[in-house]
Amino acid sequence: MSRGAAPGWAFDGVLVLGKELRRDPVRAWRELRARCAAASAALRAGSRGVACLEAPFRGQERSGSDLVAGFLAELGVEPSRIHLRSITHSTRAEAVDGAALADRLGWRRLLVLTHAYHVDRARRYFEEERGAPGVAVHDPGALLRLADARERAWILAGAVTGATRRAEQPTERLFGLLGTALRPLPRPVRHGLERRAGRWLRAVGEPGSAGRRRRAGHRAATHEDIAAPGRTDAGDPRRP
Repeated sequence: MSRGAAPGWAFDGVLVLGKELRRDPVRAWRELRARCAAASAALRAGSRGVACLEAPFRGQERSGSDLVAGFLAELGVEPSRIHLRSITHSTRAEAVDGAALADRLGWRRLLVLTHAYHVDRARRYFEEERGAPGVAVHDPGALLRLADARERAWILAGAVTGATRRAEQPTERLFGLLGTALRPLPRPVRHGLERRAGRWLRAVGEPGSAGRRRRAGHRAATHEDIAAPGRTDAGDPRRP
């Protein structure tokens, strides 16, 4: 941690999890932007760097990592503190490769940022890779009290709504059941089956007019009027 770390701040580095853009581009942009705002607040609190690993999905013109780079630059984060790779297509891969990157960078304690509907699964995966003492997973809203005015606006604009929870619940429930069923299997087999399940879900959920919807979503997501403050679910990221 940096010498000017906030009292009680416990995280050496931050990993921003990616978000597939095709199904709901406007929401995806809002969520990624909120995660970046929270990461920026974490850096100011004392974390040394921020990383994102997501590669482009089929049919996407840009990757989550590419968008994260732009958002962090807009927030004034120094390029030397940003660590980007374009290598992952799943939460499981983000956990495996994110843990490895944190080890290489000497980040003993890692803060992972995703949204509330995804926190439980992401926490399970990351704790399998690093152990509970080495990682914490939080919604961006957990950083609100550390955020400046712009970061706060971005975090609130990307807050999870009831509709979002209902839309994401079937996927999270499926992966929860899958994780329980696959637990007795060897680790490589378990991880491979999880990734195949993720590819199947993405294929099933792909819009029929992906190109038109993607372009329209990208245009809409660049306008300031996409921002609408909302409720957030927040834990305290300073707690172990």
